[in-house]
Amino acid sequence: MSDSPHAQTGHRLEALLTAPGDEALEELLLWVLEGPVTGPAGTSPRTARLTLLAEGLRTHPRRMELEDRLRAAWTRGSLVRLLAETGLPVHSTLFKESFERLVDQLAPRLAPEDDLFVLVTRLPLTPADAEWVAALDDGALAPWTPLLAVPPETLLDAARLLGLRAAALGLGRDLLELFPGKAEATSPFFTLAGVIDRLAAAPQAVEAYVAWEAALATCRLHLAEAHERLDRRGVTTDLIFRLELLEAQLARLALLLTVATGRADGRRLAAELIGSAARQRGVRSLARNSMKRLAQKVTEHTAETGEHYQVASARAWDETSWSAAGGGAITALTALGKYAIGALPLAPLVAGLGYSLNYTISFWIMQLAHFTLASKQPAMTGAALAAALHREAGSAEEIEVVARITRSQVAATLGNVLSTIPVTCGLVLLAAWLSGEAPLSPETAEHTLHGMHPFLSLTIPYAILTGGMLWLASLAAGWSANWSAYRGLAPAIARHSRLRRLLGAEGAARVADFTARNLSGFAGYTVLGLLLGMVPVVCKFAGLPVEVRHVTLHAASLALAAGSLYGTPLFSWDAVAWGMVGIVLIGVCNIAVSFGLALRTAVRARDLDPAERRRLWRELRSAFRADPRRFLWRPAEGAAEGVA
Repeated sequence: MSDSPHAQTGHRLEALLTAPGDEALEELLLWVLEGPVTGPAGTSPRTARLTLLAEGLRTHPRRMELEDRLRAAWTRGSLVRLLAETGLPVHSTLFKESFERLVDQLAPRLAPEDDLFVLVTRLPLTPADAEWVAALDDGALAPWTPLLAVPPETLLDAARLLGLRAAALGLGRDLLELFPGKAEATSPFFTLAGVIDRLAAAPQAVEAYVAWEAALATCRLHLAEAHERLDRRGVTTDLIFRLELLEAQLARLALLLTVATGRADGRRLAAELIGSAARQRGVRSLARNSMKRLAQKVTEHTAETGEHYQVASARAWDETSWSAAGGGAITALTALGKYAIGALPLAPLVAGLGYSLNYTISFWIMQLAHFTLASKQPAMTGAALAAALHREAGSAEEIEVVARITRSQVAATLGNVLSTIPVTCGLVLLAAWLSGEAPLSPETAEHTLHGMHPFLSLTIPYAILTGGMLWLASLAAGWSANWSAYRGLAPAIARHSRLRRLLGAEGAARVADFTARNLSGFAGYTVLGLLLGMVPVVCKFAGLPVEVRHVTLHAASLALAAGSLYGTPLFSWDAVAWGMVGIVLIGVCNIAVSFGLALRTAVRARDLDPAERRRLWRELRSAFRADPRRFLWRPAEGAAEGVA
């Protein structure tokens, strides 16, 4: 027969007197937490357990000893650590804090004995536990207030410790550099610790508390201005992490000093500590805000590039088509170089590096010549569409942005394909005229031609994978633009003393301008070249037959294979026709995947309303059904000039 609840409570209280260390205290807390927060008819079994425990303590024959034991456990020296550190990152860098939390989840750590901070971190706390504490009524708390009230001097010690840490963090060099020309002593964090010390010396002095409130407001304004300056120049995850840590430290300081000076009871502080302890275990939540800000900044830089890829007029359509035609001509040479490297007796890794170099050099030439590569645009334009949604520009403008984007994809793809096929055929004829042989051997050409069938090969999955590579390349371009802006790279190059001595002031300025205009493009194209060249090689090492399928490269390869086989028994118009179908499907997959991933990334980074996205999708379908040509073809003469 099981013991009654009163008997169970008595046993747990007896254990508290006899058990060494914090084991019995931890068991007691776990027993309370095991009770459900809500029960039938609006009751709270957990609150009932707390009340039962208080009653058991009141009627216990060794009540005074138990109260002394609880009071001693609660007011030990580690209480300062509990108040100042619970829920707040220990390290000032995101990587180090994330790594330590991850290791703590995988391997135990030998912690100091009788440490309240360690005890709380071992409890299975959740945000619901914090809500339960915040909602407790005075009747349930009254028996515990004399025992568990934190001494004001302990609260003030925790505030002084946290104030010193916040001041040191706020005076970090990277944060000070956001305010060039200002002396260190002008930072509000320079005097923060002194203000807290004066309040700790006279907690009831109105003037000291008013000075603290003014210092707190000034520090928060300083951090808000730091965020604004970061938004203008570019961000880093570590600096964002430190700014958010400072904001959390200031919030904890405000709470500690409010309770210490008697302006609030400890219930809100207890709920905050429990909620913070529940959040402290997670690695994902730790990185979420910092990574979101970085993603937002990267997509903003990507969107700035994407603005250049929106066809708003007939003239813009023609310009995009001619630019894409140049890109298609370069791609014909790229495809020829790819097969030339494949014919060499190279080790797989060396061949992969050769493919990557071939792609990257070709893409760099396109960047310098202002040519366009089809399906690289969508990843940029996805971020531009998200920017329009974020501005709440209105349905008409949002639909027009989508129409401009899709027109640019059609113009670029047609320009690439309609250029690369005849240029590649010309290269085949030139090779045959110069050497008397086709550029590809019959075996290679036949394998290439039949491997392009969209349904009898893995062409479509490969095209989807390539769309993901295009998206990653756009992220690299956006990240490099953010990095350059954060470092002030272009102005730094223009002022670089050795470069100015070597090239003169005007030469250094030209290098800076070239860097500002081309760095992100070079970075994106370099990453794309490495992915296209190395991913198949790396997958081959793992036994995975992965290939890339880019619409323009596919068209050039198709023309190269068909041209090499033309006039031989191995040539097949059916295979060529299916290859042309494959071009269309590859283009759709490349564009849809890269655009979709970029849009999703930008939407998540900007916290856009899902309802607004659904509304836009409905209106887009209606607009497309009403006028498909608006989305797929050259605008009429007289339409708005330029690109958005």
